Amino acid sequence: MEPINKELTTIRGDANFQKIDRNKLATVFNRNIVWVILLVAINFLAAFLYVRYTKPLFESSSEIKLDREEQAEILGLNNPTNQNNFGILSSEIELIKSRLFFNKVIDAVGLNPQYFTDGNILDDEKYRNPPFRVTYKLKDSKMYDKRIAVVFQDESRYELSYKVGSETFEQVFRLNEEVSTPHIDLVITPGDRWLEGMGEDHYFVINSHESLMNYIESNLEVTPLNLEANTFQISFKDHNFYKAHDMVNAIDTLYYNYSLEEKNQANNKKIEYLNDQLLETEKKLEDLETYFEDFTIENRTVNLDEDVRKTLEVINSLDSQRININNKIDDLNRLKEEVAQESIINVAVDQRLYPPHLINSIQELNLLINEKEKLGISYRENTYTFKARQQEVELLKADVIVAADELIKNLIEKRSDLVVQKARLTSQLTKLPSKSTEYNKAKRFYSLNEEIYLSLMQSKNEFEIAVAGSTTTIKILSPASLSFEQISPNPTIAYGAATASSILLVFIFVGLAYLNDNKINSLKELESLTSVPILGQIPLYKPANGHAELIVAEKPKSVVSESLRSIRTNIEFILPDIESKIISITSTVSSEGKTFLSTNLGGLIAMTGKKCVVLDLDLRKPKVHLAFDHELSDKGISTILIGKNSVSECLTETKISGLEYIAAGPIPPNPSELLLGESFEKLIKELKTTFDVIIFDTPPVGLVTDGLLVMKKADLPIYVFKANYSERSYIDNLNRLADSGQFKHLSVVLNATNSIEGYGYGKKHSYYHS
Repeated sequence: MEPINKELTTIRGDANFQKIDRNKLATVFNRNIVWVILLVAINFLAAFLYVRYTKPLFESSSEIKLDREEQAEILGLNNPTNQNNFGILSSEIELIKSRLFFNKVIDAVGLNPQYFTDGNILDDEKYRNPPFRVTYKLKDSKMYDKRIAVVFQDESRYELSYKVGSETFEQVFRLNEEVSTPHIDLVITPGDRWLEGMGEDHYFVINSHESLMNYIESNLEVTPLNLEANTFQISFKDHNFYKAHDMVNAIDTLYYNYSLEEKNQANNKKIEYLNDQLLETEKKLEDLETYFEDFTIENRTVNLDEDVRKTLEVINSLDSQRININNKIDDLNRLKEEVAQESIINVAVDQRLYPPHLINSIQELNLLINEKEKLGISYRENTYTFKARQQEVELLKADVIVAADELIKNLIEKRSDLVVQKARLTSQLTKLPSKSTEYNKAKRFYSLNEEIYLSLMQSKNEFEIAVAGSTTTIKILSPASLSFEQISPNPTIAYGAATASSILLVFIFVGLAYLNDNKINSLKELESLTSVPILGQIPLYKPANGHAELIVAEKPKSVVSESLRSIRTNIEFILPDIESKIISITSTVSSEGKTFLSTNLGGLIAMTGKKCVVLDLDLRKPKVHLAFDHELSDKGISTILIGKNSVSECLTETKISGLEYIAAGPIPPNPSELLLGESFEKLIKELKTTFDVIIFDTPPVGLVTDGLLVMKKADLPIYVFKANYSERSYIDNLNRLADSGQFKHLSVVLNATNSIEGYGYGKKHSYYHS
């Protein structure tokens, strides 16, 4: 059964995890309502500050149309500059947005210096009507982008001040006076409206070239409007609407003039580039032609493949000759051996191998050998005739061997010559493919350069015709606009964004708080997490003294007392027939309200005319005596269990008739062992003879095992959870106890809830006492 129960618990937990608990969500929302309001207030405050203290931004724009009239097309020629509309607009837009064009804008528009009037929060640029004018010459580049303050002292004097690094310069000068400082020479002259700014602080800034480039780049926008009509828009943003208008107007004028100048200049540069490419291609062609001439002279051919074939034939022929020579040398060596052995040599077969004089010598030697053999038959070897003939044979043998050696020597020399010839031809053969590859590559480059040369000549002719017949016309469809309506900050967008961000942040905040909230918040949530019967719930009550109070006696009509009466009634339904009932009350950890429930439930039972006793079994951290406003006694449960005191000596009466309690007594070193002993059983039996109901206030079962030991002896074990305090994981302890089957009538009470369903009482009800 235990695995099945665990599986059911897991399935129940997964289903509850996927379902949003609206009550819990409302509780989390109400608990964090201050943060929610603060988030919304911060967002709208940020929007207000943004709208109030952001410098207004204005925009001026103009529309331009590109018209191209290609006179070259009248001649029936293709125009090389003919592009699609998107390409035309893209190239023109990139031209306007290029830094080269920005340089022309900076040179044409007087952007230096900039004049400002100090404000409390925002500074105001005096673009068209500054209170003074500055003529300057910088001595130190560190003065770029520096704030140079000018404060008028009176109608003729002003104070000049600025800071460079750690050095500060302050001095009073006269208007129209030439001023020379270590960093700048200048003359300040009054403007047309300088008297209006006498009471204000002013300053001017000399912008560096890079800062001006960045200023134009960040505020200029060029966007296509209609690709078919070749129209695009130039817009510029600035905090001064006159300045934005003047910038767009200057850009339009510069673009118009610059395009007229650059049109033909661009084509002329292309023609100049083509001329350079033509000269370079001609040089390459001449070099390749010279290479072909030198190659033909050096190799005496231009057909290298045929040369390779002929060379291979010659090498094969040399190999055949070398083999023949080797065969002849072998035959001559065999001849020498036969001659040395005085064998008869058949020269008729080998006449092709030997020269005529050698053949004659061999034939003569054969005759002498025959004659010697005949003489050997008739004469002895030591006779003069035989020796003379033997001597002739030896002499002729030596002549034949010498002739053969000479012939072998000649053949070896000839063979060496053949090897040298083959090595030379082989070396040539290895070079021929690379020469062939190089030659063919040169031929391909020559053909390619010929095509490039013809293409360049054609392009040059086309661009020359385009220069003669192409014109570009720029039409400004609408000049620079002067709008006094700011584009930013937009209050509608700002407050709309604040609303959207508030909703999003509140949603995220509440969602995270909901997901991170691992507390038990409501009775419905508790019911969804366990199948253990629930006796009831107790609303939130905050005692003034910080510990449990006997509220049923002090505030009998409060909603807390009513909820406790409901729990008492439910207990009567669960245990209707037991004469002497034992109720144990425990929790997972301390401060969940078990002592509060024990004492007040005992008081309500006593009010029905039954005798009830509350036992403080939390021997480690006793609190029952505090609920009755008593001091910790030196006698109680611990002294009874060790036999030091009797039950009657430890019983203490309370202000409610019929309700008594036994304090925990001195804290023992072995509370678990005391509760397991026979003394505790005797204590229970003795109390049953006197009291109708016995209530155990046990220690938290999530911290120590004492509570489990006591719960087994109870007729009704009650497990207490505290709303918004007890964690959801605590319910696992309860479910394990219920699944074990050892605790009959195990029930649950939810303490400190925000409202009591069914009563209609809320926090602001007149019956509720805080």
